[in-house]
Amino acid sequence: MIETKIQLKDLVAALKNSEFVYYYQPKVSMVTGELSGAEALIRWKKPDGTIIPPCEFIPLAESSGFINEITLSMFQQLIVDMSIIHDLNDSLVISFNASAKDFVNNKLTEVIRNSITNKLIVPDRLEVELTETAILKTKGVEVYLRQLENIGVHIAMDDFGTGFSSIDMLSQLPFSCVKIDQGVVSRMEDSDKDFSIVESSIRMVHDLDLTVVAEGIETERTYKILVDMGCSVGQGYWMSRPLPLHEFINLVVLKRQWPTSTRGLLCMAQLDHMKWRKAIIDGASFLISRKGKNTALRGAPELDSSACRLGKWYYGQGRKFSGTKHYDALEEPHRCLYQAGMELLEYAKSGASKKELILYMRKVSEQSIIVINLLHELEKELFLIDDFD
Repeated sequence: MIETKIQLKDLVAALKNSEFVYYYQPKVSMVTGELSGAEALIRWKKPDGTIIPPCEFIPLAESSGFINEITLSMFQQLIVDMSIIHDLNDSLVISFNASAKDFVNNKLTEVIRNSITNKLIVPDRLEVELTETAILKTKGVEVYLRQLENIGVHIAMDDFGTGFSSIDMLSQLPFSCVKIDQGVVSRMEDSDKDFSIVESSIRMVHDLDLTVVAEGIETERTYKILVDMGCSVGQGYWMSRPLPLHEFINLVVLKRQWPTSTRGLLCMAQLDHMKWRKAIIDGASFLISRKGKNTALRGAPELDSSACRLGKWYYGQGRKFSGTKHYDALEEPHRCLYQAGMELLEYAKSGASKKELILYMRKVSEQSIIVINLLHELEKELFLIDDFD
């Protein structure tokens, strides 16, 4: 049987007859093991029940410009679906894919803004996903993305690692999330290069204080590797295929738990700490070289022990380990370390002698060693309660 080629008139009829639907692919927090959200993926469901995947009709929708009509119409469906989902769990972040062509004017931005103004959706529970390649081909996207950022909507860079200017894009556009391309993720079990690319990407995104999502997780081993790397969120067939709304709702109700491990987070915490200590020493050395001149310290390290990355983990997600010996013992040395760091910078700024400054540098180093040792001991302690063997 020869298949009939899809034409624009078929897409127009499908939209008119409400044949486009969203399937939801779960996203899992690799920190808590809980469902953290889902990606809304468009499907064409014909009257006879046949499901047509987007790869068969989205290219035509894009090239014809009809994608704008589809996006605007489907966003109304997304609002309804999100209201149902959030009645069951209002913490879930729901993302949807937009074409860069949806941002050649302000129509989609205004629809999203009005939905937020009318309290139909909560802005920080909505995420817009855009591919880097699409952005590069379309001018004027940044203006509308900035508007969405200003009203609290998350922006995700999809398929990170497939383009040529991803890092440049991250520095210029208001992304709050980076999704590592599924091709790189799926190959990393068998490829040292892909393994290194994923690991370094996770670290870089972490340093930028963005959320990192790994796509294309198809095996438990891949999932475990990503958890140990400190990846924030995972998505892929090993956790779940895209689900029609009613099946996704069942998953939300079940409150399923996926495995977690502390090793990746604690490794990140140790690296963050060493980076902070280096910034303190470098800052003091710079101020010494200025010989007491009133000079602003560019790229100054965080001096609030509760606001640094380790502090955010300790007073946030790490609280679930409250009551364990080395977790409880970490708070005071960490606070003292930051106090020592502030004193070092103040003395360096005041033009103190190198002999005096060495004493304060030693104090910072001693407190740093205490913190690192406690993190190592905490890693051993928590290893016993990890979900992975």
